Order: sequence, then C-alpha cells, then structure tokens
Amino acid sequence: MPEIPTLGQLTLLVAAVAMFVAAEAFSLLRLRGSERHRIAAKAFLYWGITFALGVLIWHSVRRGTWRPLQDNFDALVWLALLLALFVAYTQRVHPLRGLDWFILPIVGGLLIAAAVFGRAEPHEYLGTVWSSIHLVSAFGGTAAFAVAAAVGAMYLVVDRRLRTKRPALFGSLERLEHFTRVSVGLGFPLLTVGLITGFVLAFDTHGSSNSAPPWYEIPKVWLAFAAWLVYALVLHAPINPVFRGRRAAMLSVVGFVLLLGTLVALQFTPGGPR
Repeated sequence: MPEIPTLGQLTLLVAAVAMFVAAEAFSLLRLRGSERHRIAAKAFLYWGITFALGVLIWHSVRRGTWRPLQDNFDALVWLALLLALFVAYTQRVHPLRGLDWFILPIVGGLLIAAAVFGRAEPHEYLGTVWSSIHLVSAFGGTAAFAVAAAVGAMYLVVDRRLRTKRPALFGSLERLEHFTRVSVGLGFPLLTVGLITGFVLAFDTHGSSNSAPPWYEIPKVWLAFAAWLVYALVLHAPINPVFRGRRAAMLSVVGFVLLLGTLVALQFTPGGPR
C-alpha cells in the first residue's frame, strides 16, 4: 500500500533540495575560474544525493519493503536520485561543462513534485510483474530523456553563441549532439517497452472495470505516444539530415516537456497509474 511521507521525511527532502540548489549556485560561480567553487559544488551535490538516498531508505523502512517505485513519492525521488547520480558520475569520469546547470533544476523539481503529490494523494505503483516492467522502463526512459533534453538545451545555447561570434562555453556542437543521440538511444527502447506494457495495462483495466475510461480518453496515453514520436525523429536524425543539429536538440527538449506532462497527468489519474 502507498505510504504518505512523514514530516521528518519531507524535512530531509527539503534539505536535499537545498543541497542541490547550493550545488547549482556554486557550479555557476565556477565561471569565475575558482577551484574552491568547483569543490563546493561537488560537495553539495554529494550531500544532496546522500539526503535523497536517506529519504528513500527511511520511506522504505516505514513501508516495510525495499522494493522501489511502490508509490508516486518513492518513484519521483528515485528518478531525481538517478539523474543526480548521473551528473556526479559524468562530471567525474567524462566532465561535460555546464551539464549540472541544466539537470540539477530538474532534480530539484522532481523532489518538490514528490513532496507535493506524495503528500496530497499517494498512489500505489506496483501490483503485478507487468506493471513493474512498465514503470521501471517508463521511468528509466524518462531519466535518459531528461539528460537528452538538458544536453539539447546546451546545444541550443552553444549554437546561438557561435552564431553571435561568442565562445562556445559548453564544448563543441559535435560532442553535444553525440551525447544527445546516446541518451535518446538509451531512453527510446525503454520508453517503447513502457508504452507497450502501458497499453496492455490500460486494456486490462478497462476490461475488468466498466467504470474505467477507454485508453483513447486517457491524456497520459496521448502525451506518452507524442513523446515517443518526437524521440523517434531524434533517434533517426542521422538518417534524415533535416532533423539533425538544432532541430534534433529542440525536439529533445519538446519530447521531455511532453513526458513531464505525462507525469503530471499520471498524478491526477483517479486511483493512480493504470
């Protein structure tokens, strides 16, 4: 059963958001070239990850199970944590300047959404193996597309700066485009699996309950399918030059906005995910 987060868990969640905000601020201050700002940004990032992980552990202990993604609070915190861990790993192994500027705001937004939706109306997420596959693939794809959207936004900034004869700031356009394609290449099959399993769950729910709306009347279905079409274009950009470069970057951002709309629609679906 879904578990409403306690005041202590929400306090720790707010502390995690504060750490990520501080990490973002010190990362922006790195433009001045100070090594102390880089160290501070990394330290606050790690503290934010630690606090978010602490929230998940605390929430799991209260539920009495360690299975992830069991309610919307747990799922949104997990998604934020995965993105934060990706930033920490990437910036340590293959640093991409400015990546944290675009992803950490998404992390903070997801944690705030977890507090709002998890407290207001906790939804149960896991019921069957099929729904487990659906949720893991859907949220895994969303995490990958969040990275693609962030890098796509970076591409647009660099492209605009180069057009106005200013320094690139975030690296070469070729590297950013490659990073976007890799992220989309990872997220697209996950989203495909999530769509297929989601359609099966929607048909099953409608068939077992006359009160359940048909799948074509559920907003999240159309939003997810629209996002899938957008990322299909991005993934096939190397084949069709029309969708390369700036257009691929813009589509990556648009696709993620559609996925965010899917997450919002998910929270307002009566009875939770179907």
